[in-house]
Order: sequence, then C-alpha cells, then structure tokens
Amino acid sequence: MIYAGVFIAGAFWIGILAGDRLGISVYIWAAGAFCLGTGILCYLVKKGFLWTELKSSGMSAPIRIMAVGTACLCCCMGACRVQWDSQVYKDLPHHIAGAEVCIEGRIEEKGYSFTSEKGRMTRYVLSLDRYAYRDEGIFQDGSGNVYVTIPERIAAPLHSCISYTGKVKALTYYRNEGMYDSRHRDQEKKIFLKSYNDKADCIRLRQAPAGWQAVREQVRQRITAVFLTVLDADGAHILSSLLFGGCYDELPPSILESFSITGLIHILSVSGSHVALVLAAVQTLGRVLRWRENHIFFLSSLLVLVYGALADFTAPVIRASVMGLVCAYSLVARREYTAIHALALAVLGMLLYSPCLAYDLSFRLSCGASAGIVLLQRQVGQWLSFLPSFLRDGVSVCICAQVLLVPLLFFSFHAFPVYSLIANITVGPVLDMIILLGLAAAVTGSVFLPAGQAVLWIIRPLLMLAVKGNYFIADLPHSRFWSGALTFSSVCAWYLIVAAVFFLPRKRRFLITAAILLCLLQPVWEQLHRADVTVRVFDMGMDRATCAVYSDNSVYLWYNKSQWANPEQVASVLTPALRHAGIFRLSGCIVSGSNCDKTAAQVASQFPIDGGCSAAKAEERVIGGAIPYYIYMNESPERFPQGTCLEIQSLRSISQYSFPQDAAAVIIHGNTGQGDRYTEWLEYAYFYDIPRFSPAQDGEITGTYRQGIWTFKTYGGDMA
Repeated sequence: MIYAGVFIAGAFWIGILAGDRLGISVYIWAAGAFCLGTGILCYLVKKGFLWTELKSSGMSAPIRIMAVGTACLCCCMGACRVQWDSQVYKDLPHHIAGAEVCIEGRIEEKGYSFTSEKGRMTRYVLSLDRYAYRDEGIFQDGSGNVYVTIPERIAAPLHSCISYTGKVKALTYYRNEGMYDSRHRDQEKKIFLKSYNDKADCIRLRQAPAGWQAVREQVRQRITAVFLTVLDADGAHILSSLLFGGCYDELPPSILESFSITGLIHILSVSGSHVALVLAAVQTLGRVLRWRENHIFFLSSLLVLVYGALADFTAPVIRASVMGLVCAYSLVARREYTAIHALALAVLGMLLYSPCLAYDLSFRLSCGASAGIVLLQRQVGQWLSFLPSFLRDGVSVCICAQVLLVPLLFFSFHAFPVYSLIANITVGPVLDMIILLGLAAAVTGSVFLPAGQAVLWIIRPLLMLAVKGNYFIADLPHSRFWSGALTFSSVCAWYLIVAAVFFLPRKRRFLITAAILLCLLQPVWEQLHRADVTVRVFDMGMDRATCAVYSDNSVYLWYNKSQWANPEQVASVLTPALRHAGIFRLSGCIVSGSNCDKTAAQVASQFPIDGGCSAAKAEERVIGGAIPYYIYMNESPERFPQGTCLEIQSLRSISQYSFPQDAAAVIIHGNTGQGDRYTEWLEYAYFYDIPRFSPAQDGEITGTYRQGIWTFKTYGGDMA
C-alpha cells in the first residue's frame, strides 16, 4: 500500500503516452474506462470483499485482479484525458492560418530575442480573444494563443491588452531525434499559430497591464531594482533567477553553460529545494517565537502561495508547493506524512489538469528527482553514516536526485555532469544561503531600502564566490561525460541495477546478472551487424543536412544553408540531433549555399573538425567511394547513376522527365519554390515501387548500408 499512489499516478501517466501515441477517439477510451470500472465494482460486489479484507489479504488472487483492473482503468482514464485535451486543441480556430488578421488579446509571455536584418526582434505569446480578417473588419470570438514576433523597440508590456495586425501561419516542428518536444509544449499552452511582422505600426496598445499577473510582474521588477542598488546587472539577474526563476535572456550565456556543466542548472529555476527552504525558515521562525502550529501552517501556506505566484506557478513550482503544503499540514494534524503519497497526489493532480505535462522536460526532471530523494535517501544515508550529518545529507540528496534520471539526462542533454556531486556539496550550500538571504533582502528592501541593502552587501561576496567556484569546477578537465542517448538495452540494464540495489535485494544476483548480459549483448550485436555506412538526413526546414558515419567511425557532414532559414539553425536543430546520435566530433564538413563562412564557423564552434570545413564543389556528389549514395544540391546530371540511393536537395534544375526509374531509393527535399515537382516525384516513386522519403513528411531519415543492401528508418518508426 505504500506505493499505491505511485502505482495509480504511473498508470495514468502511461495511459497519457499510449493515448497520444495511438490517437484513438476519446469516446472509445471513455467507454473502456467505464467498462473496466463497472467490471471491478461488480467483481467486488460478487465476491463480497471489503477494502479491509483486500488490504489484509496481501498479494492474493483478488487483490492481484483488482490491481490489474485498476491499472487498466487508470491507463484508460489517462488516454481519455489526453485525447480530450487534443480535441480541445484541434477545435481552436486553425482555419485562419495563412490569412491577414487583426487580433485583440493580452501579452501573456515574453520569449527570446534575436538579431535579424531588420534589427532586434522579440517573440511574445499573445492570447487570441477576438480576431477579424483584415479586409472584413468583423470581429469573432477566438481562443488559444499565438506566437507574435515584433521589433524589440516597440513597447509591448507584459499582460497589457493590444491589437495586433499581421499574417498568421500554422506552426511547424522539426522532427529529429534529440530535439526538445515543442509540439506538446505548445499544445499544453494552447499555442497554435505564429506571426512575424517587422513594421512599427503592427500593434496598438488598448489597455495597460492589469490583474494579479501584472501586479506580480511589478513586484518582481521592484525587487530587481532593489538588487541593482548594490549588485551589478549580471549579479542582480542571477540573484533574481535564483529566487524566482526566469531572467534567462538577461543572464550571460557563459553562466548558463557553466551551471549546465556542473549540473546546477536546476537551481536557476524554482523547485522543491526553494520551497523547502521557505518552509524551513518559517518553521524555525515560528518555533523561536513560540507560535501555535496552526498559525505556523497558515503563514507557511500564505508564503508558499505568494512565492509560487512570484515564480509564475510553473510545473515544478506547483508540484513542490503541493508537497510542501501537505508536509506543513501533517505537522498540524499530527499525522504521519508520507512523502511518496504527496508526490503521487501532486503528479496525478497536475496531469489531470494538463496531460501534456507528461512530455514536459522540467516536469519529468522534477518528478524523477523528487521520487529518487523520497524513495532512496534513507538507504543511501545509512550507507554514508560515516560522514558528518551536514555532509551526509547533502551527498545523499545529490546522489538520490540523479539515480532515477540517468537515462533521461543522457536522452535530453546527451552528457552527464561528472563533477555534479562536488558542485552540489561545495557551491550548492552557498547558493542555498544566498537564496535565504536574497528572500530576506527582497522583503526588507521593499519595506526599508537600507535594511535590504545591508543584506545585499553580505550576498555580494557570497554570490561572487559561488559563481567563480562554479566556473572553476566547470573548467576542470573532462567535466562532461559525452555519450548521446542510451540504447534501450542500456536503459533496461540501468533500472535492473537500481531495482537490485534498492528494491529487490533478494533477487539481486539474478537482476545484476541480467543487467550485465544486456550490457554485453548490445556491443556484440552491433559488431555482428556493423554497417558499412549509416546516413542520417535531418529535418532542417529550408536548410539541408546529411551526416554519414562509416565503419571506421569517421563522420562527415554535408550542410546546405538557405538564405531564408533561421541563422541559428546549426545550434538549435543540427547540434542536438547529432549529439543525440552520439556524434561529438567530425572528420570533415562540406558547406554550401548562403553565407558559407558563417555557417562553417557555427559548425566548428559546436564540433571539433579534424579535416576542417570546405566549400562544396560541383563534382562532389558521392559521400563515399564504394557507397552507392549520391547527393544532388542545385545541379543535376544528364543521367542518374543506376541502382543507387539518391538524395535530391532541390528539383528546380531537374527535368520532370529524368526520374531515375531504377534507383534503390530516393530522398526528396521539398520547399515552396518547387511547385508541383515535389509531389510529382513522390508519385513517380510510388508508381515505380521505389522506396521514397522526404524529411518534410517523414522527419529524420536514417539509412543503413550493409552487405550491398539499403535499409531505412524514419522518425516515426517506419521501416523500408
């Protein structure tokens, strides 16, 4: 019964993943949930079992049947909830995509800023309250949110009501392995359109910021202004991020990179440790002043809610707030507080409210770290009993927070912070002290500025010490263990070891043996089925990128840059895709298209290149001597090679009558400048029964050439 809450929340989470993957109608899932619920109830009534009897019967047949039925019921409910949410998202006014519209709404969120040919541009999230086609002028009620990108010089205060005019487009996503899941993030926030307008008159202010969110923003700005009276701009923004999260655009990139390398990046966003510090401070103050426990609980609840509001009630903040309030209430009610039940309750409630949080990286990291601490800390603390208590607690929390997250860390960040433990036990306590002092400075400085400034003078050297210490640890050799995403067998082996060490000690020998076999079988299998070359064609939008990995582990990249594409496409799209595949070094790189020098410099800044970057030549079409794979950029031959795999990056200069009828496979890149030629070639390939692929439709394409045979796999999992 200890893990009943986790069992239910986990089954609900699995149901969300299954429902989103299968895409079955919400009504079918609802019918399944109803049938399962009715079946469980009828079974219990028929057998005459009461809850107390089930509880005392251990793992007997009735309780096993009920456990399986409950798991299936929770899965159906999770699938039903995510399909309902998907239907709500589909019902948003997608039909206005491609039209010039006037939108009236509120600025909900400020995104990132970048430099374009027109100057500095900023992306905002605008709620769509009403809209009208520009030529008609008749407003209709709307819903959802829209990305709008406008010049930075235009005043667009957060939470103000504006009128925006521009052309809206449907959202598109790059489907490469290792990319951040933007699709579910946008669905969770009900964002379904985007618009870009570099004209100064594209918006008109209708109402100044109002509401509690505007008040929250004003409070945060006032607190930051207090910090700026003593700290420099970087220090004030670092302290503001430590206290309330956000402010990432104002932070130096080197700060973010160093905190990422040491594994302390989580402390720049509000999580359970922040809420725990607030509750600990209130509990200590209340006991010193001898307050009643119910008064302490009331003050704790109030401060947690205020603090959560200042931190924008992000997913980790809500989870930590729920757990913290349950913990605080347990002290008043004088009942045993089971943290695992509180965690399960928080997770289940948040997934019920927004099922797309199941795909949110910060939510996954927060839940995984909390579960590791709750489930494993007592046992790890016993192993470290020889250490002093203050050091034992810090080390055990650091270890437990990462044990369950190792596969997710490699999948999302493609590396493991080697010195994370050192950073957490040296820099971490200093940052915790800064957070407590920063909260004191924010409160006292808002009431009486000199008192807040006195606290800030204490924070200043501590903040410098923490930042410099973190830089030092990040600059140590081999501070990151680069690996790429772990294989499925490696993930299974890891969790078998975790189960053997922490949960099933009686079966430890069997589980560890199975884990070792999985680790040994994977490289043996890969060696026996080693490919002559593996080609990856990435979904890059207007850009083109192809990577070839040969049997001798040499890696070559071909990159064709479009003048219409995002100038930062290498860092935002290509780099995570290559690192996810375990590629961290290139043997050579060939760059073509627009602004080759800048593109080559961007690639070189992300990956060491043994042979350097070179510009593409007209005759460089073959990716490897005996490998039957050809890349055609903007030129075409009089006749295509026979029996080869062909990648056509542009069809503009290729005759529609030159289709290679005997090709082994064709990979065709599509863009708006090719008209119907793109569709025609895909139809020709279908007519001649030739395997055909397109990054625009299939996402990332992986081709493997072994013993004279090509096999392909797409992002969606299709094989050919």
